[in-house]
Amino acid sequence: MSLPELPPVIAAFDDAQRRAIALVADVCTRLEAGMHARDIEELAETRLREHGFTTWFHAPEAEIGADIGRRHLLPRMGKGAALQAGGLFSLDVAPATQEAYGDFGVTRVFGGGEEPFVVAQARECTRAACGFASRWKTCGEIFVVAQAWAVNQRLKLLNDRSVGHRVLPREGLLANGFPRSAYAATLLPRNRLHRLHPIRMDGMFAVRPVVGDGTQAASFEEMIYIHEDVRRVLGRGALSEIGTL
Repeated sequence: MSLPELPPVIAAFDDAQRRAIALVADVCTRLEAGMHARDIEELAETRLREHGFTTWFHAPEAEIGADIGRRHLLPRMGKGAALQAGGLFSLDVAPATQEAYGDFGVTRVFGGGEEPFVVAQARECTRAACGFASRWKTCGEIFVVAQAWAVNQRLKLLNDRSVGHRVLPREGLLANGFPRSAYAATLLPRNRLHRLHPIRMDGMFAVRPVVGDGTQAASFEEMIYIHEDVRRVLGRGALSEIGTL
């Protein structure tokens, strides 16, 4: 069954997110053992234009091993950990054009192999948060659902101030300096998915809960569109595709 047609502005973000997912998949096929986080970020930068983008909503963010989830706590010191077979890495990219941007992230096992419990649950946490979203739910309730999911799995929600943000189109004042103007606006509390946000959902949102077990951490980021009776995971065909490449 085909999905209903989206308004042109939303369709542009849907297309950008689909290509952002392709960019991450492309980068993941080019990774090599011994790479550091900055090497992965630079690789993503070299592949940007190959996927039809010209700039970034925010710069690529890569983390490896024990560094995953620590971006929210401490700045990176030195090169940090290196990729090794069986180890975890995360990659979050937000490539953009002058009209729209994607915002997508995954955590994976480098070289393949069985996923740790924390990775599988991070994926399910994102699916739960996105699946719960509707026009009847507030932005704060999305945070509560993500936190409750983590606690129920005996994990901790590491980004405990916010699990995401609004996705803002090039409109009004944000037309100046877009997409960086939109990024700056998402730092404001009114555009964050935090516990105390009482406004009901309407529009586009990026959802990224980061969960950890005290030793390892993982996260998946997706974009959703909520309006009236429509709920769409942008760049995807179904909710079940969340967290996959």
